[in-house]
This record gives sequence, C-alpha cells and structure tokens, in this order.
Amino acid sequence: MHRFLPILALSSLLMPTGRAQLKDFPDGPAKEYVTRICLQCHEASQLLSQHRTGDDWKATVARMAQKGVSAPTEQFDAIAAYMAKYFPKTEDATKINMNKATAEEIVKVIGLTPDEAKALVAYREKHGDYREWGEMLVVYGVDGRKLEAAKDKMTF
Repeated sequence: MHRFLPILALSSLLMPTGRAQLKDFPDGPAKEYVTRICLQCHEASQLLSQHRTGDDWKATVARMAQKGVSAPTEQFDAIAAYMAKYFPKTEDATKINMNKATAEEIVKVIGLTPDEAKALVAYREKHGDYREWGEMLVVYGVDGRKLEAAKDKMTF
C-alpha cells in the first residue's frame, strides 16, 4: 500500500483541477484540446475569466507552445480560435478605448487639450496601438500628469 501513495499523490497533481467547471466551456471543435492541453497547467476558472482579442489569444497560445507544451500546431491554432470565439475581449463602457477614440472623444473623457488629443491620435496612427497608458508618455506635447490621473478611465 505504501508503494502506491507516491503514485496516487503524483497522479492527483497531474489531473487538471477545476474539473467541475469543464461544463462551463462551450461545446466547440477545440474544447477537447483546451481540456487536454491548457488544463495541464491552468485552472479552468482562470481560463474562463480571460477575455482577449484574437491576436492576444494567438500570442498566449504561442507562449504556451514555447514553454514546452507539446501539441501539433493545428491544435494550438484551434485553441486560439476557440478561445477568441467564446472568450472575446469585451469593451468596458465606462472607459475610453485609446486605440479607437477620436481626438474629440479623448478631450471629452480624459480632459486633455485638443492639441494633446490630436498628438496622441497622430502618434497612434504612425506607430500603432497603445498597449498601456505609460506608452503615451513619450508623445511630445502631452502632459504626462494628466495621462496618469486619467489612466483608470482608459482601456486599450
């Protein structure tokens, strides 16, 4: 009996936790892959709480693959598509999306001057989307103190 205790302990570590929440994953072509691959390391509740864009899901799955999770590329692609479909990023209506907002919207919600807001939009159009508020601190002519004060009103 004592010989089997380490095996039992090890097998309990290898079993995905949060099994009671597997039913919360929508039926779809990659649900099996999510169960078999993602739940090796992640709790079901952790995955269920994530909401990301399609590109963000692709990047997340690519990081999993780089960390040594073994699966064919087609399965990783299917996982990213599944998660993007059923767990997409949702906009917070109480915040302004700094990657979609016009200069006028930024003035109204954030309280920047029209020139500051235009500078943020121009920088975004030239250099690509912002990932977080701190990236806007490099934009010439924009008061960083105003950005920091309004960071809780922003989404990206």
